[in-house]
Amino acid sequence: MKVSLEYKPRVKRATSGPLEAGIAQSLLRKTLIVVCAYNEAKALPTLLESLKGRNVLVVDDGSTDGTADLFRRYEATALTHSERQGKAASLQDAIQHALEAGYEIIVEIDADVIPEPSSLERLLDYLADPSVGAVSVRQIPVGPPNVAYHIDELIWATLSSGKRVQMSRDGSSHLGAAMTAFKPKYLVSVTGSVNDDEEIGQGLAAKGLRTVFADDLSVFFDASSSVGHIMERRKRMIVGHCAYPKSTAPSMEISVAGLAVFKAVLEAPRRVVWALPALFVECYSRLMAWRDIRRPLVREKYRRWVTTFEKNHITQASSPDTGTA
Repeated sequence: MKVSLEYKPRVKRATSGPLEAGIAQSLLRKTLIVVCAYNEAKALPTLLESLKGRNVLVVDDGSTDGTADLFRRYEATALTHSERQGKAASLQDAIQHALEAGYEIIVEIDADVIPEPSSLERLLDYLADPSVGAVSVRQIPVGPPNVAYHIDELIWATLSSGKRVQMSRDGSSHLGAAMTAFKPKYLVSVTGSVNDDEEIGQGLAAKGLRTVFADDLSVFFDASSSVGHIMERRKRMIVGHCAYPKSTAPSMEISVAGLAVFKAVLEAPRRVVWALPALFVECYSRLMAWRDIRRPLVREKYRRWVTTFEKNHITQASSPDTGTA
């Protein structure tokens, strides 16, 4: 059964009044911000500085670059793996910690992200609705305006457009994002998954909860530093999506993906220049992902979320003019 609701993308919310601000502060006390990190010593300081005063947990997944030295400096709680176990294992440890400590909401943030000011409080507004189990936000990539950046920017704009299509159609959308918030008590486990966003989204949907897209909230994050990094990331995501009989990702539904690309190009016509390169990257990544799915030993490596390419490590929330920020 489809949900009927009024959905108005890109409408900025009014500043919270005293009552709403009090509610937001109450929810924040029950919220744990989780950062799963592997060799993020360069990126983490910017994020942790912006999160001072919050309840923050960093899961260090076997880092070798001094990531662990940052925890005390920024007063963050830490869980440390002696060797790399993967994103899903790190997130599962964080979920267990949150439940044992009595937290009701987890906000999962990638280490290379800079949230908009007041975005955490506004994000929690969505979760006050008992029918909502999780919420994701718009992602704006930041980086030098090279080929990799422009392809990446179109891919992420397409994801946002696809989520808008899903919200208008179903009242729910794919969860994948660089910052998401969810209610952990409704989840069984994410251990062993390649794509934790898909696992969380489908787990919440099985409990009858919606996963919504907060189009009025944004985070800035590192764009891929090379076309190779984009392909590596897309391969991992596709392998994760293919683990389910029906993926929720817009890119895995042809009609939604086509409409999303069309809408993304309409928003910023100069993106049309990068449509063909982006299509090539997507097709090649899918072929490689489908190959790896059929190779058990290779597929197992995806659980550790191995990253070959280093990103740029943004230091401020600014990005090239794309016409969407």
